[in-house]
Amino acid sequence: MDNIERLLKLFRDEVTTACWAFFVWKTINNTASGDAKVHKALNENAVSWNIITHSLQNTFFVTLGRIFDVDGNAFSIHSFLRACIEHIDQFSIVALRERKLRDAKGKIPEWLEDYLSDAYVPREIDFQRLRGETSKRQKQYDEIYRPIRNKVIAHREQQRIQNVDELFGRTNIGQIEDVLNFLFQVQSIVSQLLFNGRLTAIGEFTFDEDEYVQNDDEDMLRKLKAQPVVSPDGFATR
Repeated sequence: MDNIERLLKLFRDEVTTACWAFFVWKTINNTASGDAKVHKALNENAVSWNIITHSLQNTFFVTLGRIFDVDGNAFSIHSFLRACIEHIDQFSIVALRERKLRDAKGKIPEWLEDYLSDAYVPREIDFQRLRGETSKRQKQYDEIYRPIRNKVIAHREQQRIQNVDELFGRTNIGQIEDVLNFLFQVQSIVSQLLFNGRLTAIGEFTFDEDEYVQNDDEDMLRKLKAQPVVSPDGFATR
C-alpha cells in the first residue's frame, strides 16, 4: 500500500527542486543586472556561469517534466493525487490520531480529543478539485514547456535547433511562478489534511520560495565579494 506521508515528501522534494532551480537562476540574473561587480564577475567567468545557467535550466525543465508526467507508471502530481484518493483512509481520524500520538512520543496530549473532534476528514471530491486545477496547468505545460523539455533539454531534434529561441520566447516568468505557486499550494493543502485535519484552499498559503532563495543567494554573493583572494604564498591579494 502506498504511504501518503512518503509520497507527500517525494512530491515536496520535486516542487522544492523546481522552485530552487528557477529562483536561483532568476535571483543571480537580477542581482547581476543591478550590481556592477557581480555583472563584471559573471562576464569575466562566462564559461562557469554558462555551465551553471545550463545546469539550473536543465534541472528546472527536467523536474517540471517529472511533476507533470502523464505516464501511469511515473511518480507525478497526477499519481500523487490519485494515490490520495485510492488511500483516503490514511486521512481518517484514526490515522490522524496515530500521527499526533507519534509526534507526542506516545503521550496523549490533553487537547487531543477536542482537536480530533473538530478535525476535517477529506472526501474524494476535495482531491478531485485539485485534479481539476492540475488539468488546467497540465494543458499549459503541454503547450509551452513540454516541447522545450522534450525537444531541447532531453535531446535535440534537428528540425527544432533553429527554433530554440522561438520555444523559449513562449515562456513567461510570471507564468512559471504561477505554476510553481500552484504546486506549492497543492503540497500545502495535502499536508494540512494529512497532518492537521484542516481543509484549506489554493491561495491560502504564502509562497515565499522566491524571497527565501533571494536571501540565500544574496548572502552567498556578499560572502564571495568579501572573501579575500589568497596567493600561493599565503598572503591575501585583496
